[in-house]
Amino acid sequence: MGSQTTYRFPFASYPAVRIALLLITGILISRFFSIPIMFWGIVLFSFAAFFFLFNYLSTRSFNTVHFRLSIIFYLFLTVSFGGFWHAFQTNSQKPLTQNLLDIYTWETIRVEGELHSLKQTNTGKFQLDVETLGITFSDSVKTTSPVNIRAVWNPDKMPLPDNLSLGDQIAFEATVYPLEAKRNPYQFDYKNYLASLDIFTQVGVDSVIFIQSSKETYSWSNIRQATLNLIDQNFGSETQSLAKALLIGYKNELDRDEKIAFSRVGLSHIMAVSGLHVGFLLAPFWFLIPYVWTFKYGRQIGLIFLIGLLFFYAGLTGFSASVTRASITGGFIMYGRLFNKVRDTINLTALAAVIILLFDPAELFEIGFQLSFGAVYIILLVMPAINKTLPPAIRFRWHGKLLMIILVSIVVQVGLFPLLSYYFGEFSLIGPLANAIVIPGLTIIVPYALFLLLLSAVSPCHGSIAQYPCRMVSSKP
Repeated sequence: MGSQTTYRFPFASYPAVRIALLLITGILISRFFSIPIMFWGIVLFSFAAFFFLFNYLSTRSFNTVHFRLSIIFYLFLTVSFGGFWHAFQTNSQKPLTQNLLDIYTWETIRVEGELHSLKQTNTGKFQLDVETLGITFSDSVKTTSPVNIRAVWNPDKMPLPDNLSLGDQIAFEATVYPLEAKRNPYQFDYKNYLASLDIFTQVGVDSVIFIQSSKETYSWSNIRQATLNLIDQNFGSETQSLAKALLIGYKNELDRDEKIAFSRVGLSHIMAVSGLHVGFLLAPFWFLIPYVWTFKYGRQIGLIFLIGLLFFYAGLTGFSASVTRASITGGFIMYGRLFNKVRDTINLTALAAVIILLFDPAELFEIGFQLSFGAVYIILLVMPAINKTLPPAIRFRWHGKLLMIILVSIVVQVGLFPLLSYYFGEFSLIGPLANAIVIPGLTIIVPYALFLLLLSAVSPCHGSIAQYPCRMVSSKP
């Protein structure tokens, strides 16, 4: 009988992939089964003891049975660590001050803090995310432990001050509102969404005590506000809101019809700062890396520069979970490109996932985490096989590159179809084609516009002139 060969994923070549899958298994067990953290600790300690015991015996006697047992207990040890770490993080996630705030539900408190986010909802109300510097309760109890709260401002009762900006110090009296978990299946879990932002309390603003401009010129909130001001200066009134969404994910000024229009054609993700924006930022450097190789210590300098660039962009966007996640992944991928380890990209991407899960195991259940790593692995595992099927006459010509861009968009959209359908309940049929047309242009426009914003900060005249192509591209029909 002829031998029949089947494809096997080479797990031995990708240790980070193995570790990531084992950690994910433990996290899933911890999430869907109510296992006490004490039990996880006992299991973790037991598996660790058996692993070190059999690993020691196998090195002393070179016994195959001991070696295999050490591997088995290593697998169980990694799984149990994932479960223990998720249970530990879940139990210790909510700060003590937040528990104190829960006691004062429907009571009035005085809040003093720094404004980190300001956006208007579809109902016309404003949402202010504030990092507190001090909270005084109704019975004069006071705490200075910093926590994040969301304050709802009703402009019908009290107009929002025109001088309110990100980074400002603000003090106000507010009523603590209860946050209830979702009651119906498939209902949006607002409480869980706020928890993903490290916000566990929502209040309603009753009156403002004072607003003071921040004296910290170089705080991230002030830098973000300065960037928004630069966009206002360099783009026309009709394109400012779109430019803010495309460049730094600031969607607060987009109206509801615009958001719906982008969603229906499958382009809503280009306005949410995520891995796509980090990819836009890194795209020019991907092609400049061969030039960097010609310099002594060019790779090391290039890596330090790219890490600094990613850190700055993450800070500019408020260190959102999606950008931080994408920056870590992008940093590892660029490291592979700089040091000729492109073949290790699968392993490096898994290593990024491991680091993210060690910081916050709950990231596994965020749609951004699932879509980001899903898209990356679809590209890494599927596209090489598709590329090999293309005839050389197409693959190595200019139109072959364009065809690959279109194919990447289609393959990623089809591959993510189950997740997109599950989370959003809809799938845009025109999405793959729309992405294939828009994404290549944005790959050039977004980094170009970000660079020219920096230029306009140094020389407003030259920056405004150089921004003209971006204004033309981003102009509304």
